[in-house]
Amino acid sequence: MAPNTASLLPLFPRIFFLYLEPIMIPLTLHVFRSSYGIYIHYSQAAPLFAVSAQSDPPSLQMPTLIGPSVSMQFIFTAMLYGLVILLSSPPNKRLLQLHIAILTLADFTHWFGIFWTLAQNDPRGWGGVLDTSAWTPELLGLMRYPIWTLAVKFATLAGWFGEIKG
Repeated sequence: MAPNTASLLPLFPRIFFLYLEPIMIPLTLHVFRSSYGIYIHYSQAAPLFAVSAQSDPPSLQMPTLIGPSVSMQFIFTAMLYGLVILLSSPPNKRLLQLHIAILTLADFTHWFGIFWTLAQNDPRGWGGVLDTSAWTPELLGLMRYPIWTLAVKFATLAGWFGEIKG
């Protein structure tokens, strides 16, 4: 097999970017339902509790779901496009570094999507976003996961796992 861009990575980042992160996002999304489940929970929590006595609750407002939806679409697009780059392009160090930087941006959109959903459904708005006392264990896990992925991405770019060849 001809070398590809993924072959430039040291061992741990190669395993992380080719196997761990691409598997964990869909696994988290579908098996544990934490990502999408958290979005839906917070998107529906306020309207459902407010109208629990009614038999026909109103539908969700559009702003409640736009942030999380755009965030998830960006993350998945970056992941899929990134896998294509890593596995099909000839070795290119600059392309690899750009790919890792885009995945770093995806982690920030992940947080923004969650913060957006929380702000839309908290009476305090954006002021209540960082009040962690009301967060569920699932939400805490969902907020902490990108910290570890960011650490791996920054460490890879800084060369802490070994130098990116090329």
